[in-house]
Amino acid sequence: MELKSFAPDVLYAFAYHNDHPGTFPYHQHDFIEISTMLSGYSDYNIEGRHTRITAGQVLVFNPGVHHQETQPPHSQSLQLHIGLRRVALPGMAPEHLPFAEQIVTLGDQQAAYLACAKRIVAEENKPRQFGHDVLVQALVVELLCLLMRALPANAVAADPVVVPQTAGTTAAQQALVSAAVYAIESRYDTDLTLSSLAASLHVSAAHLSRTFKAVRGETVTAFLTRTRLNKANQMLHDTDRPVHEVAHAVGYQDPFYFSRLFKRHFGAAPSLSQK
Repeated sequence: MELKSFAPDVLYAFAYHNDHPGTFPYHQHDFIEISTMLSGYSDYNIEGRHTRITAGQVLVFNPGVHHQETQPPHSQSLQLHIGLRRVALPGMAPEHLPFAEQIVTLGDQQAAYLACAKRIVAEENKPRQFGHDVLVQALVVELLCLLMRALPANAVAADPVVVPQTAGTTAAQQALVSAAVYAIESRYDTDLTLSSLAASLHVSAAHLSRTFKAVRGETVTAFLTRTRLNKANQMLHDTDRPVHEVAHAVGYQDPFYFSRLFKRHFGAAPSLSQK
């Protein structure tokens, strides 16, 4: 598995020392969280399954996985918690790591992984020093690479591939297009353009355009338009909102232009698609 041009957003990376007994709320995230037990232990409830996590173990919570931590009486734990967005790996749905289970087996990567985790903790104690954010970002990427090296020792999730494999394209291209597809499906209702999308993915518009076309067989603009119109069609069927409101809701400021696109795509005016 390649990780070229891998630049996730690090939402947080902090160490938490807990020596007070108690239970945190049962919750889930819409981003990836990685929790590493550096010392001590605590009890976790993961989707109704209870287990004790001890020093050296790692938990990976993909979006939507419910979990809850309990610190038992007369115990303590030191954990490193990392939150991530903009993770796109080849062959995986965006914002997912390919582990079937939340408890990850590090295998022969454990020593290197834990050493890197401790370096992140040390750097987090230097927030005002030069290059702090850059170093944390680099260390988190290193940690993720070590985590991926441990993948053969773990069951792999059977998540659907968002972007189909295409002959002649590389894993890096697949990952870029996966990220682009996710961004479009998440932000179709904004003033999204090829240039702004490329900028958010840290590539040139020309490179993104060529890569998207090579992988999916359609242009970025065509995919964005199709996504918007499909969302609009669903909205017209499911709500009583007028056409001009639906047009604005899917990213079109000109309802007449929206109507022309809609009729060209579906063969009928949007007003005829309303329930």
